[in-house]
Amino acid sequence: MRLSVSPAPQSAVVALPEGVQLPTVDVRSGLDERAFRVWTESSHRACRVAVLFLTDSIAGVLSIGIVLRTWELVSAGGIRPLPDYVPLVALVFCLLPLSLWAFGAYRGGKARVDLVKISSGVVVAAFLGWVQARLFGRETPDLPNKTAYLYSAAVIAGHVWLFRLGLDRLVAAGYNRGVLRQRVVVVSTAEEAEKLACRCLTTSGCEIEIVGRVAPRLEEVTRSAGSVPVVGQIDNIGPALSKARAQGLIIAASLPFSRLERVVGHCFRVGASVSVLPLTLKALSGTQLEVRQSALGSFLRLRPLRLSVPQLAVKRALDLVLTLAGLAVIWPLFVVIAVAVKLDSRGPVFFKQKRAGVGGKLFEIVKFRTMRVGADAERQALMELNEYPDARLFKIKSDPRVTRVGRFLRRSSLDEFPQLLNVIKGDMSLVGPRPCMPEELKHYASHDVTRLFVVPGVTGPWQVSGRNAILDFDQVVRLERDYIESWSIVKDIEILARTVPALFKSGAY
Repeated sequence: MRLSVSPAPQSAVVALPEGVQLPTVDVRSGLDERAFRVWTESSHRACRVAVLFLTDSIAGVLSIGIVLRTWELVSAGGIRPLPDYVPLVALVFCLLPLSLWAFGAYRGGKARVDLVKISSGVVVAAFLGWVQARLFGRETPDLPNKTAYLYSAAVIAGHVWLFRLGLDRLVAAGYNRGVLRQRVVVVSTAEEAEKLACRCLTTSGCEIEIVGRVAPRLEEVTRSAGSVPVVGQIDNIGPALSKARAQGLIIAASLPFSRLERVVGHCFRVGASVSVLPLTLKALSGTQLEVRQSALGSFLRLRPLRLSVPQLAVKRALDLVLTLAGLAVIWPLFVVIAVAVKLDSRGPVFFKQKRAGVGGKLFEIVKFRTMRVGADAERQALMELNEYPDARLFKIKSDPRVTRVGRFLRRSSLDEFPQLLNVIKGDMSLVGPRPCMPEELKHYASHDVTRLFVVPGVTGPWQVSGRNAILDFDQVVRLERDYIESWSIVKDIEILARTVPALFKSGAY
């Protein structure tokens, strides 16, 4: 006798209070869903490490072959040869992975192609390999030396970085095709979700796919969701993640701490990863974020992405190095010019004059004398011959005070060479605004004193941009102000490189 049981209505099974519903599936299935999410996340990390290890191993083995074949050529036969391949293979398969792991080169994102992390890991591995060989290797003529291991480290680091770079391009191509992307739900407003979804579509190599949105406040759930659908409520994250078949959650909205704590707790209970995208920080480019644990809790610390160098100290060091090197080469020319100046006219070899330096501080500039003795006293009488229409600049093309040798020195700018002594003293720099005479300051407007904000230079933007051909003082100030506002070591080197050709076409007199 067969019995058939018809399914009874839900109300016939148990009487439910008003508004209460029974689950449609076994509630314990949530445990499996949590496990699947955790296993998915862990498997992604394990696969990443395994693929990187395989890539590094292939690159290392290839590097060993290149090192063994090229060592005799590189060492020119003057250094002990490398041993057999066994110690180097042990370095690649044992020491290298551990060292790269310690330096964080097995993490995701940009860390896997970070040349600094890779190079540091390879160098440390090579050093440990050399130490192991010296301590435990047999004392034979084939025992490798430091140079051999440094060469091996350079070749291995280059190949590991290139192979990882190629792998990174393949992974980015997979992301672009929608493969390997992590499905995530975002906690944000509709507008912000639209922006993030658009960035995911337009950014090359984006590793996430936004499949749903959870409003940060309950009252926003019923609002228009745009192209990113609303998949649930913020106080019930588990069903929202299940509905969207998402592996993780991105919080891109400001939440009260209590609600943030509940959301993170819900995600951890269902095995979903949580990422926080602080909207107040996303526009801060050029910063490095670091999570620091303290007695007060976890801090998100911001640091400059690039390590800045004290450029003014570098500029001073560059001045000294180039000046001393130049003097070591051209000192015989100093002697020749000094003799010529002395034989050409009566008076001292060098001409010294007070100039206004940084902050208007007076210093004594040194040049080869190009005028007859007492020329300064004649300046006021010659003001009507000034080539410049502005009293803040003074120059006469056919100055009667200039000697025969002085005329040649001025046209070739050789009279400026003794200013290298001012550079060594620190009164001047190789590159900067030209130092003005103290009596010219009384004609300066407020914006003209900008050129006194920095140490004056032997050459500068005025010299390489036309020099005496520029008759407008305001244009001179603009050139020097632009130089000061956008100053860099690279710009100084560029001006130095342009100075030599400018000497032949500047029309100095």
